[in-house]
Amino acid sequence: MNPARDFSKIRYKEIPEKRTGNFIFAIRLFRMIKPIFILSVFLLCYTGIYAQIAKKRIDAVHANASIRIDGIPDEEAWKSAQSASDFIQQIPYNGKPSVLKTDVKFMYDNSGLYIAAIMHDPHPDSILRQLGLRDATDLNADFFEFQLCPFNDGINAFTFTVWASDVQTDFKEPDGELSWDAVWDSKAVIGKDGWYVEMRIPYSAIRFPKVSVQKWGINCRRGIRRYRENSTWNFVDSKVDGTVNQEGLLEGIKDIEPPLRLSVSPYVSGYLERGPDQKEWNFSYNYGADLKYGINESFTLDMTLIPDFGQVPSDDKVYNFSPFEIRYDEKRQFFNEGTELFNKGGIFYSRRIGSQPKGYDSVYNEVQPSEKVVENPMQTRLINASKISGRTSKGLGIGFFNAMSANTWATVMDTLTGQERQILTQGFTNYNMVVLDQALKNNSYFDLLNTNYFIPTAGYTANVSGTDFKFANNKYTYAVSGNLFVSQKYFSHDNPEFGYHHSLTLAKISGNFLCNYYQLLETPTYDPNDMGFNERNNKFDNQVKLQYNVYDPFWKVLNWYSSLYISYNCLYDDLKYTSFEIWGNSMTTTRKYLTIGTDFNFLPVPSHDYYEPRVPGYMYISPAEYNLTGWISSDYRKKFALDMDLSGYLASRDNSFGYAVTIAPRYRISNRLSVDYNLSYELTRNNIGYVKDSLDPDSKPFILFGKRDIQTITNVLHGNLMLNSKMSVDLRVRHYWVTFTYNDYYSLQKSGNLQPAEYSGNNNLNYNLFNLDLSYIWNFAPGSQVSVVWKNSIDQHSNLVMHDFFGDLHTTIISPASNSFSIRVIYYFDALYLKRRK
Repeated sequence: MNPARDFSKIRYKEIPEKRTGNFIFAIRLFRMIKPIFILSVFLLCYTGIYAQIAKKRIDAVHANASIRIDGIPDEEAWKSAQSASDFIQQIPYNGKPSVLKTDVKFMYDNSGLYIAAIMHDPHPDSILRQLGLRDATDLNADFFEFQLCPFNDGINAFTFTVWASDVQTDFKEPDGELSWDAVWDSKAVIGKDGWYVEMRIPYSAIRFPKVSVQKWGINCRRGIRRYRENSTWNFVDSKVDGTVNQEGLLEGIKDIEPPLRLSVSPYVSGYLERGPDQKEWNFSYNYGADLKYGINESFTLDMTLIPDFGQVPSDDKVYNFSPFEIRYDEKRQFFNEGTELFNKGGIFYSRRIGSQPKGYDSVYNEVQPSEKVVENPMQTRLINASKISGRTSKGLGIGFFNAMSANTWATVMDTLTGQERQILTQGFTNYNMVVLDQALKNNSYFDLLNTNYFIPTAGYTANVSGTDFKFANNKYTYAVSGNLFVSQKYFSHDNPEFGYHHSLTLAKISGNFLCNYYQLLETPTYDPNDMGFNERNNKFDNQVKLQYNVYDPFWKVLNWYSSLYISYNCLYDDLKYTSFEIWGNSMTTTRKYLTIGTDFNFLPVPSHDYYEPRVPGYMYISPAEYNLTGWISSDYRKKFALDMDLSGYLASRDNSFGYAVTIAPRYRISNRLSVDYNLSYELTRNNIGYVKDSLDPDSKPFILFGKRDIQTITNVLHGNLMLNSKMSVDLRVRHYWVTFTYNDYYSLQKSGNLQPAEYSGNNNLNYNLFNLDLSYIWNFAPGSQVSVVWKNSIDQHSNLVMHDFFGDLHTTIISPASNSFSIRVIYYFDALYLKRRK
């Protein structure tokens, strides 16, 4: 696999920047956005048509005796607590009473909040109760969910879910951040009249205002799986955007004196590893700790010292034949947990921290003919990472993030003398981010953000500063949102570079009919990529979205969602046209819970691609194209379920076409054992794309394009065995196979057209990735875990294309592989618990 091209060269050298004075730039920008701001003022002043429904209220009572979390709320103290009942359906019949009764009670003391939920059910044998991993979201089981917004801002919330099978799930809003794992107690029990849940949420797991009388936004949600019904205590109107803003109120909590919030989670891990070119196994071990300290009831310090990410699940990598970097999800828990403040504005991409050193590729250019690379680390080594975050009683969220990585060295050896030397691939690096997030009325907010990236040895500093905002009207029917950022790059021996970005969305956000207008502008020198992620810059995009949704059942369907997008895009430089696009989707669920959908994507006129040529001053005129997809998903309540989709592609020239098929069956063998499989096959004929570039004898660029057939097959097998609600065995195997077969070659002309070219090189590709992740996890105590993991990885490619799938798979499996066996033990120590024991 060819290494990804350095995108910075494309951004800054291949697109000539239009030199304009600051005054001219300001006038140009004002003219573009003036109509938008005028329209936004009009929308925000417009009176909404939906009357707000009164919020339900309930009091929590002080617990004068200890509460045992055993799933049976039979303590005498519960009898004095009020019941939150009269749940209302969210789906399928939005606004109608729930088919079954639910009662929820609340108590508190100086250590935490207690919740008791009684889910009445005359047929307890019918309660579905599939087991699953912690943080599961799609179990075939009933559930009870408690959503808590301590600052009652309608935006930020903690959500705690207990499934009927006694599995815990927790996450944060507004991003649904499942990687956030709090330490809290719960127990679910199925009885003769239904099922019960008791929960204890310690104050160490949440943050709340420093006031004598608390007023928390809350909601409770019950899922009755066999009816596919979700109901809530405070009504959640499907026509209104958001759920946190539709919570009720929990009152009665006052004069609490939260205890010391300090916890330490030390870990020790051992690894037995062997690379594809190694004969001997290497043993290593790591140790470190995570620390949480409650500065006060509103702010928390999180630190990780000498972090270890060796057991992070493998990425689903793909072959990158585009000119842009591919974004992969963050899977390291520390960089996911509690980062909702830092994810605002999209300028923080945590995978930059501890990523591949900037000088990784240059090592191979510095090696002398008699030398070989002995070691070249693919990741910088983190020393530590810390974050402080919280929110004041006035609704001001404050976040500070810092991480440091050590010098990273490559080792090369002279094969003649055996002497070794080291090459610095990235010096000590400091990463900083500061966020101020002010919550406003009507679920609105205004943020100030800054990232700072500093490498002292390189004399290099990068800053991105700006604002992110959302303003909605009183009825929460219209909103204007967007952001504005300036990037600054400073070099010790060169002039600084500055860039600008803004986006703006004007939207109708409630009702059956929704719509918005979206604008995005970025200058050619805007670059947030030292700590953020931006696929490309130099763009001026304009998009209109129309959406019509039917939330209430009719005829034979339960709901229907449809959207239409129209987009016109160009470069920022001279507003050069790039593309015109129309796309949309439609989805409905029948009363038998068969979900059916279709998506389309049309580019009805040729596009001008300024990036595929990889050479400044050139562009490729790509043909008009048409894409259509249809898909179905069957009822997941049944033991066997199936997802399928079929898509087709057609271009307006070059006889280019293609199709893709995905089949994804899943089978629930029992409540403890489930298996799912995903097979994806994609074939594109006569695809036109970049091959290579060089200088001809006249020092003019020669850009070679090729016509190729691309075949991609992906197989993913996943199995999960739950020994109990705390112990599991999980297996995931993925094989990714892509082939390129070239038929013809062309030279790209300055006009953007192609001319036939003579070329005898072999650029065919046969590329395979194989990953196996097998893990055993035992959550033996709250916050404490033993994990044993085997990871096997194969990366194999050649110019000899194979046409036999099983022959290719066999060749891949017998290829040299990377293997890693590891065991990791982490134990959660709570200072309050230790204090009690004394």
